[in-house]
Amino acid sequence: MQQVFNDIRYLVGNKEILEQMEKTQVLPLFSEKALNFLDCLSRRLMCSNKAKKYPDVIAYAFWIRRASLEKISMQYKTKDQKLGRGIAFQIAPSNIPVQFAVSMTYALTAGNASIIRISDKEFEQVDIICEGIRSILCDTYPEMASYICVIRYQHNDKITQSLTDLCDIRMIWGGNHTIAAIRKATINARCIDLGFADRYSIAVINADDYLEEDAVLLANDFYNDTYFSDQNACSSPRLVIWIGNRISKAKELFWDTLGDIVSRKYLMESICSSEKLLKTAICAAKHPGIREIKKDNLLVRIELPSLYDDIMDFKGNCGYFFECSIDNLQDIIPIMKKNCQTITYIGKIEEKLRKIINDNGVKGVDRIVPVGHAADIAFVWDGLDLPNILSRQIGNS
Repeated sequence: MQQVFNDIRYLVGNKEILEQMEKTQVLPLFSEKALNFLDCLSRRLMCSNKAKKYPDVIAYAFWIRRASLEKISMQYKTKDQKLGRGIAFQIAPSNIPVQFAVSMTYALTAGNASIIRISDKEFEQVDIICEGIRSILCDTYPEMASYICVIRYQHNDKITQSLTDLCDIRMIWGGNHTIAAIRKATINARCIDLGFADRYSIAVINADDYLEEDAVLLANDFYNDTYFSDQNACSSPRLVIWIGNRISKAKELFWDTLGDIVSRKYLMESICSSEKLLKTAICAAKHPGIREIKKDNLLVRIELPSLYDDIMDFKGNCGYFFECSIDNLQDIIPIMKKNCQTITYIGKIEEKLRKIINDNGVKGVDRIVPVGHAADIAFVWDGLDLPNILSRQIGNS
């Protein structure tokens, strides 16, 4: 094992910590140790001029404030004793820079030590957070050093298997291909294996309610849900569904307002334009009834005459949206498949959406949130209550 670990690069921790992590004691659920460490990291990031350039880093820092985590911990206060399971081996996604730290937070607050593998793709956000973690472990909370290793290594089945052999929890964030590749490494009999796979999300807008709201505010909220992550996040809407009596007027205002914001704020790589063109061509070959609407390549809309069952097979990113008008909310049921993660909404439709899901036994949709909250970090993710899943309960009967 020691020789295998020689090919690992460490952003936080070192080879000795990794090799000794099996001996690290588990912590109680939402322990003082974990909360103190995370609160210190929060304050360090909030004061960092480098971090202030990145809203996703500041959002993470705000989420891990002690006051925030203590409020969440109250939901898990019971008479039952809950402790961590051991070591959580986490594979972070390559396209969401801050997700490695979010995953680490899930594991630490549940009482586990963390080994987090991040991709070789360079993000300053990763460097900023790792720098903050290293400095805190060095000068403020050295007792937490044995709980965190953030690592990089080239694709290496032997390393992945060795790290899997160590772990009691495996959390794989990424596409279906990533999950399949990592799962070639077999887990021990009691290991909890969680795969956060490819998902898609949609937005549902009541046109009449929308026209009574602040168009600029809502456009900014939708921009943050989508363009900020280039629609790479599973929670970023790819399909906008309209319902109501004044859809044409609402559409025009919504997309024009969003287009103004995008033209001022968004920088798109040139390759994305050709990818959008290709996506449209492939989709049109299967569904000749679609219509492309665009002023430029920053914002491309594909208008659908109806909700095709397979439309998400053609989804794109970087400002590529399907849209469709419907007469009844029931019409969206075929889109709410297992792969559908989040519904964002505008208007007084949340309860109706929840009732449709409940009454029709829908297998998809794990979140329903207002537009602007798609990227909110939560301890229940992909329908999984992570504090409970990542910890173990010591029963008395």
